[in-house]
Amino acid sequence: MLAGLAGNAPLKDSIARMQAAGRMSHSLLLVGEAGLGAGFAARSLAADLLYPQGGAAASALLRGECCRALPDPLPDGSVETGVVREAIEVRPCGAANQIKVSQIRAMRSEIFNSSLSAAGRAVLLYHAETMNESAANALLKVLEEPPEDVTFLLTASSLAALLPTIRSRCISFALAPVSPEECAAYCKKHGAKEEAIPRWSRIFDGRIGTVLALASDKRRRQRLETAEALMAAAAKKDAYAADMLLAPFANNKDKAGAFEVLDDICALCAASLREASLCPLAPAAAVRAVKAADAARDELQANVSLKLALTVLAMRLAKA
Repeated sequence: MLAGLAGNAPLKDSIARMQAAGRMSHSLLLVGEAGLGAGFAARSLAADLLYPQGGAAASALLRGECCRALPDPLPDGSVETGVVREAIEVRPCGAANQIKVSQIRAMRSEIFNSSLSAAGRAVLLYHAETMNESAANALLKVLEEPPEDVTFLLTASSLAALLPTIRSRCISFALAPVSPEECAAYCKKHGAKEEAIPRWSRIFDGRIGTVLALASDKRRRQRLETAEALMAAAAKKDAYAADMLLAPFANNKDKAGAFEVLDDICALCAASLREASLCPLAPAAAVRAVKAADAARDELQANVSLKLALTVLAMRLAKA
């Protein structure tokens, strides 16, 4: 299954050598920005470990049809049962978009039960950087004394965002983007039909997951369109237009959507430094726009009012 991950030959070669030597670590950390396929790689590796012969269970795991550790545990403290009983996923949740200690405890309770397959079990912990302190400490205890035949597969956007004690107990691998041309070809091969795929592949610099999401999700495309309109407003120094574009997110209390737009602003600005036609801002203005988006992200993460943060962002963009 891991062979289906585009590019990333060093990662795949290293994993293959570990498996061939029988020296697979019980804790792996896959590091990569959104859209690079860290989650897909984790599921692929779990499928290879649990179901080396492939089959229906391996395919279901690749689709993410496994057990889930919920933020509000079931009455008996267990996880939600999925098609694949041998794999448990833990994802950030709630308005704070965090992994909670209750999820780690539910997962821990489940994995100390008997294994359901000869190959053991796998824990898929996505976006490990979103664990709150209590969750991180609870996970650390499990990683220090892991149960037999359980493999932990963590993903994170960066190493720096994780506790050093968590990092030190995992073997880390970095995922890399493919070229924009390879990205576009891969997405078309896998059924994406949007005419904008080559352009999206250049904007997001070969992040296959992001391009596939744009091709399949109208709401996701609208976020990118908003970011592009904001860049046009910034180029014209039009704070009013920028404010009007951001107002729906504040009115609808759509914090998650606002974060997506901020990410797309940064992607567009970075793309402008590689290819001027992808963004109307000059290089110096693009750098200032990224700083404005980063400041807004920090403010939102610090629970500053969504309306205030976006209003200030509109003014900052107009001054870029």
